[in-house]
Amino acid sequence: MSKPVVLIAEELSPATLDALGPDFEVRHVDGADRSALLPAIADVDAVLIRSATKIDAEALAAAKNLKVVARAGVGLDNVDVPAATKAGVMVVNAPTSNITSAAELAVGLLLACARNIAPANEALKNGAWKRSKYGGVELLEKKVGIVGFGRIGQHLGVMAKAIGMTVIAFDIFHIPGIEEQLGIPYVE
Repeated sequence: MSKPVVLIAEELSPATLDALGPDFEVRHVDGADRSALLPAIADVDAVLIRSATKIDAEALAAAKNLKVVARAGVGLDNVDVPAATKAGVMVVNAPTSNITSAAELAVGLLLACARNIAPANEALKNGAWKRSKYGGVELLEKKVGIVGFGRIGQHLGVMAKAIGMTVIAFDIFHIPGIEEQLGIPYVE
């Protein structure tokens, strides 16, 4: 009995690939390259994509055995869901897959701005050590407002609290009880 064939059309985390385990035949293709994607998708059972691979009616027509299109991340704007449904292909995504990465990036950018990391780095590359000019500010006890308090915003709020910041949040979709759960008040 042959193993189901999974086509990896974009770079995915090693943990994602490890999760497939030995029960699948795994193939790889550059999904952004249509001339490579269309022949590669012809006999696969599933395709894993991110945002660069477009699964449209043409790709679905080329995929004779396709049962599942899995999008690693939020949104399905690069998948023609009605065409997939018509073809009997299930479309799924992983909306929580990048929560930690997005929140960590926001914290990293917050720290970089507060500590003037980019201009200090540029000055140092140009041979100038301007420590006093680029000292920045501490984030401890500073207030941060998070506009958009979905999964990423909530994770960011928890991380900001962990570094000693005061956090407030706003979202047009209020989640009852979230303030008490996270200790982060909503504001109007």
